[in-house]
Amino acid sequence: MLLQFPYWFGCCMYFAFIVTTLIDNGWSDSSATAAITAMSVIAMLTQPVVGYISDKFLSEKKLVIALLIIAAMCFFLLPFSLDSGNAILVFINMAGITMSAAQAGGLIDSWIVGLKQEYESVNYGLIRGTGSLAFALSAQVSGMLTLAFGHNVRLWVGFASLIITAIIAISFRATRRAAQEGAEGTESIGATENTETTETTETTEAKPLQKLTGMEAIKLVFSCKQYSLLLAVSFFLMMSNTTMLTLNQLLVRDLGGTTAQMGTASAVMAGSEVPLMFLMALILKKVGFKKLLFFCSAFYVIRMLITASVGSVNTLIYVQLMQGLTYAVLIPIAMSYMSEILDERIRSTAVTTYASVTVGLTGILGNLLTASLLTAGFSVQTALIVFSFSAIIGFSLVLFGALRKIW
Repeated sequence: MLLQFPYWFGCCMYFAFIVTTLIDNGWSDSSATAAITAMSVIAMLTQPVVGYISDKFLSEKKLVIALLIIAAMCFFLLPFSLDSGNAILVFINMAGITMSAAQAGGLIDSWIVGLKQEYESVNYGLIRGTGSLAFALSAQVSGMLTLAFGHNVRLWVGFASLIITAIIAISFRATRRAAQEGAEGTESIGATENTETTETTETTEAKPLQKLTGMEAIKLVFSCKQYSLLLAVSFFLMMSNTTMLTLNQLLVRDLGGTTAQMGTASAVMAGSEVPLMFLMALILKKVGFKKLLFFCSAFYVIRMLITASVGSVNTLIYVQLMQGLTYAVLIPIAMSYMSEILDERIRSTAVTTYASVTVGLTGILGNLLTASLLTAGFSVQTALIVFSFSAIIGFSLVLFGALRKIW
């Protein structure tokens, strides 16, 4: 929890306000959306690579620390790039943040999943809920900071927060698997004195981690049909969630709202995640994965349709409470489900691939379609209605999985 709080506090100061930051620095709506789309492409390409590096070469701890330091430097330099008016420098800094800060979140999730496999008492929802609480607080603080001092000061506060996160990460322990790899050097993690294990290492499914190629790791991940369907469901549901983060900023502006109200909307959205995430471990035991997945996917559809119909900033702020019934349910149950069905050797690859698809790929397609709609003259509300169909497809896939008994 100590790691989640400063990480999400700092990240919020960039990710929740980057669209308005670019627009306030002279970028058009379509240019800002195009830049976010490019970042989504970079995120999608980077995340599986980072996951594979973590699975095969470095522990999550070492890689997280390195990425946090890179992200902090980019946070510090971005204001200077914006002030220079050089779009290339701005793009480079944004790419640096995308390849570092955005990837660190997936690795931290993988780190938690790994610890959960070692210690049953580890509660992902409680830990991740702390991050949501930090995001909510940061969103409110960020809005006030921006109004009082401008975008640059907010980004420098984010820089300090990420440096603190890196320092805290240094004091944390790696997973048992990472410790074993460090002790064994180049020896196989799967090598034992058991002859049966030795005889089976020629097959892909029994290969020790260091002998799996990147393609073999990906193949092993997608050979699990439960994981593949979960990924498809999450893709369509998160398509609506990812694009809403961009569209909400534009919608607040179109409804006559201020930067402070934009911060309030983000704070309410993130704050609504906290109660469900804190309680999700208990709820998951009592209700079960399938029912919770059905519940949250239905509310993804409802949320999109309601958001498309709001007529005031205050109403939009209240609608953000539905984040607690959608994202705050989906992510904890997805992580819990993956920890049950996935091979430990491919944990980081699977988790970062999940993040790549649900954040990176959805961002690419969502922002491209958003930019096209806005450029063609359609309203933000129309774009929200279009993306509600993505949520409907996700809900339909949940029903498909239940009917085919895949879950």
